[in-house]
Amino acid sequence: MTADDVSSMASGEDDPLIFQRILQSMRDGVISIDLEGQIITFNDAAGHILGKDPAEVLGQSFAEVFLLEEAYDAFNEVVFKAVYESELTHSVEVILERGDATLDLVVSSSLLTRAEPDGERKRLGVVVVVSDITEQRKRRKIKQLFGAYVDPRIVERILSESETERSRRGDMTISFVDMRDYTGWSERLPPATLVDLLNRFLAAVTQPVAASGGITDKYIGDSAMAVWGPPFTDPETQARDACSAALGQIAALGPLREALAAEGLTDANRLDAVVGVATGDVLSGDIGPVASRNYTVIGNAVNLAARLQEAAKVYGQPILLTAETATLAGPEMITREIDLLTVRGSERPVIVHALLGRAGEVPEETIAFAARYRDAIVAMRLRDWDTAEAGLLQCLEEQHYDVPSRLMLDRVAVYRTDPPGEDWDGVWRGTTPRAAR
Repeated sequence: MTADDVSSMASGEDDPLIFQRILQSMRDGVISIDLEGQIITFNDAAGHILGKDPAEVLGQSFAEVFLLEEAYDAFNEVVFKAVYESELTHSVEVILERGDATLDLVVSSSLLTRAEPDGERKRLGVVVVVSDITEQRKRRKIKQLFGAYVDPRIVERILSESETERSRRGDMTISFVDMRDYTGWSERLPPATLVDLLNRFLAAVTQPVAASGGITDKYIGDSAMAVWGPPFTDPETQARDACSAALGQIAALGPLREALAAEGLTDANRLDAVVGVATGDVLSGDIGPVASRNYTVIGNAVNLAARLQEAAKVYGQPILLTAETATLAGPEMITREIDLLTVRGSERPVIVHALLGRAGEVPEETIAFAARYRDAIVAMRLRDWDTAEAGLLQCLEEQHYDVPSRLMLDRVAVYRTDPPGEDWDGVWRGTTPRAAR
């Protein structure tokens, strides 16, 4: 098609009904009203949006069609502004309650004019464009509910379900990431610099969540909570996806440290984070008062993930997982068993693992070290103090900075002089300074 063809079509030479065809194909409603107040254009989209039959409306008085119904008051106001304030184009979002439906509309109106040979503009009437933004506004509300990093696929899924359907119970994977030494940073930095650091940290640790299909549920001071699982992500991969995000969060701190150092931030290399990840049965849904309802998840797995994030600092590990998460993540993720813990309010011991990395990326000597450490703590749980001590000393000879080995060696020393009772479940409940409680 040439430029002349386009010009010919636009002028209507080849198809005198070209403009009518264009109007009828539009998704937006288009209405034009002459100076006598008669409706001279009313396309099918306008009829669908406003609940009027175009065949019955055309040629009728605008006042008779719309002014007698209170539901159209906000719509009428925008139309009249074009008449009385003709130098402006008016665009307003209005709500139209039509029958059982409530529609969010954008109504734009302006004076319809034509240029005359003498340069003056002749008034012909008013043109009104009506756009139905009900779905867009609903999408905006959903995006606000989940924050700026929500994967569009998640929004689509939520929009296809009712609020009742979004409330469910089942296994999900939850993670908490937390900035280390936030108190120290807050004491060293002026408020504006601290806020900038915190915002950049949260942005850095949130992006890997979105990249792995997770939802950033909320920000709590210097930490962020994220979730994976039905109906948002594949239940078969939720644990692995959460582990990928955790590794991405730790990796994202490297570029951030470099950027902060280049900008002159003192001790930028000390910026660090810890992550706790747990999988288990939770209740998920839109929770809270109607005016401030938020999607969230609650349950023991949430508490455990938060507990692991805190414990990671004590054990000197960037990422801690529950054994269930480690198992569900599969062989693609290499982990190291660390300890047995109980969550506040529960006496059931939980095996805790450190996430070392992806398969193929973790050195063989690191995997072998993890196996020797596990043999030592298994011996400790079997009350074989000599074997446990020998194994832990070997671990410290190989990696003298290994915090878990040092913690367990301290415990063995306590158990030798004060053995646990016959009903011991393997959980440490002592008071050594470096122990995780």
